[in-house]
Amino acid sequence: MLDTHRVSLASLDALAEGRSDPAVVEQLKLANRSRHLILLRAVLDRATAESVASAPLPPPAEAWTLLAAAQQRDAAAADVVLDHPQTGLWAANLLRRLGSDDPGDPPLWADLGGLHLLATAAAIRAGLHFRSRVPVWRGAVMLPTLGRADVQGRREWDFAHVHGQHGHVLVRGPAGSVRLPADRAADGAGWQALRTLHAGNFRLWLDDLDPSREFGAPLAPRRLPAAETARWAEALSATWDLLARHHSATAAELAAGLTTLVPRDPVDPHTPSSASHNDAFGSVVLSRPPDATTFAATLVHEFQHSKLGILLTLVDLLDPLGDNETPRLYAPWRDDPRPPTGLLHGVFSFLGVTAFYREHLGAETGLAARAAQFEFAYRREQTAHAVATLLAEVTPSALGRRFLIAAGDRLRTWAGDPVPADVLAAARRANLDHRLSWRLRHLTPPAAVTGELAEAWLRHRRKPVTTPPAPLLTPTPGASPRPRLPLARIWLTEPELFDLYRCEPELATAEIPGTTEADLALVDGDLGAAAALYRQEVLIRPEAPGAWAGLALTAGDATLLGLPELVFAVHREIRLRTGTVTDPVRLARWLARES
Repeated sequence: MLDTHRVSLASLDALAEGRSDPAVVEQLKLANRSRHLILLRAVLDRATAESVASAPLPPPAEAWTLLAAAQQRDAAAADVVLDHPQTGLWAANLLRRLGSDDPGDPPLWADLGGLHLLATAAAIRAGLHFRSRVPVWRGAVMLPTLGRADVQGRREWDFAHVHGQHGHVLVRGPAGSVRLPADRAADGAGWQALRTLHAGNFRLWLDDLDPSREFGAPLAPRRLPAAETARWAEALSATWDLLARHHSATAAELAAGLTTLVPRDPVDPHTPSSASHNDAFGSVVLSRPPDATTFAATLVHEFQHSKLGILLTLVDLLDPLGDNETPRLYAPWRDDPRPPTGLLHGVFSFLGVTAFYREHLGAETGLAARAAQFEFAYRREQTAHAVATLLAEVTPSALGRRFLIAAGDRLRTWAGDPVPADVLAAARRANLDHRLSWRLRHLTPPAAVTGELAEAWLRHRRKPVTTPPAPLLTPTPGASPRPRLPLARIWLTEPELFDLYRCEPELATAEIPGTTEADLALVDGDLGAAAALYRQEVLIRPEAPGAWAGLALTAGDATLLGLPELVFAVHREIRLRTGTVTDPVRLARWLARES
């Protein structure tokens, strides 16, 4: 059942250069299947060695035997269950749990019962004659890849009997029974099928049922209304049409490896919310994107994470002896410091997104073309910056260095691709804005230096002779509002709406929380007005990083741009000592003077 898996240098180079290759995805998919089998066997062996109590369910060895029988009867049917994203997620989580003392939730017997659920689903798909017992959560049995049987239990956790014979399946629970319909993909009495979306040769589960579908604590099912399911189907069809016409290699790659969409509510109406997980290859959690291009780019983004997650089980791209998990690096797409592994994931993901938008430039005209140009330039610069960070501040393996150098070379080649000057300026400003805001939130100069500078300012002395100090990483939790990024996109692609925002700033604030008149002036290129407004914002809200970053972008002051955290820290120290708010531009100019 297990194979040996290798990654050729040619495949590694293709991945590093952002090239789509369905053959490589097939290799990763097979490696993932073997990984799932290893995880399942490890769960069985660990549970047996530790004598984990499985009652009221049978011992996990019975589930393993049933799974093996299904594999022998119909390997393709069993592989559907083995390949299911939730298989790897459940097994990896349980294996970690078995290695700890955490009693946790669900009860360990029910968590271990996931193996019975997998084996039962494989047996049903293979058409076996079998009997099994499976866990019940809140009155329902979730059969992976199939659906949810409502057996009407009243306890939080219970168990049910499943009997399969001659293609008929009965699930008998503590307070009710459900007979699965002959067409497992159709709903029936007490049965909610796992829905499937079809677009061309693209087939995806639309999972609104599985308790682990969002990769965290168990979730109750959130069955989509028929109208919303139809909107998802329509959106996927339009996205697949776009991919098939303009991105055939990407389409083939997604069709080979992506299996599951998990719908979630949007967090930000201007940006789809999405997520993936290293242990759930082929699954994407996302809110419904506003258009086909954004939908396609989001799928590319998250599937890149899935690909790298499996690649890293086959090769080390970072030195395994290095500190790869401490959050300490700047990531251009995140508000928080990231560990090297996380930054590597971001590089790989946004390399794919950059490649997608580069290929998409010729597919659009008019305002849609400007949107694609912005995303290409924006992600190109971000990814190049992150590659340079990894090469400078992290110890990669030999293969990892080859990987990063190849990625950097490809990005340098793309740097020569022309983008309209105003679009390029907007992308560069958005990235600089993010870097400034990140530094203001997470970097702090040494307290002794800050105090000395504040004392000199208050005594009307010249700035002490000092080399700009290396700041300390002092992470600030939480996210920072970033209204200027969606405003920049609207300025580029919806000019009439942006003009309305400038005339009615309160409308912009209502639709994009955190927006100020200064933000609108900055995005519109009115830098003088923006600088004056941001100066006033800092005087009123001196702890607002967004206002400081806006001031740095518009005031034309090198110290605000180059050492924003130093100006911010000295400004705060003066305020704490005196109770008054100093003019930030005057302070920055004083800090810039030679002593």
